[in-house]
Amino acid sequence: MKSSKKHIIISTVLCALTLVVFLAFYGKLPDSIPVHFDSEGNANSYFPRNMIVFGVPAVSVLLNLLAAFKVNKQADKATFMFYIMPAVAVVTSGIIIYLGLK
Repeated sequence: MKSSKKHIIISTVLCALTLVVFLAFYGKLPDSIPVHFDSEGNANSYFPRNMIVFGVPAVSVLLNLLAAFKVNKQADKATFMFYIMPAVAVVTSGIIIYLGLK
């Protein structure tokens, strides 16, 4: 039980650290960040910078906690399952920053 709590805490901290990454690029990001593209690659939906910078890490932390407690209830849990959401959060943050700077 202690080891699963440790994994939940570590994975939640990793998700929260995406906020640091967003804050590092805050000044370089445009006021509106593209989040959806049409079939030709043109941006057709934008979110405000603050919503992305603070919202994505918050949603990542919430989804991580939900997933971690669900995994924690499974009898055959594997350690890597606690770190799927942090990996998704880091990749998603990288993609959003790349698209915002593009």
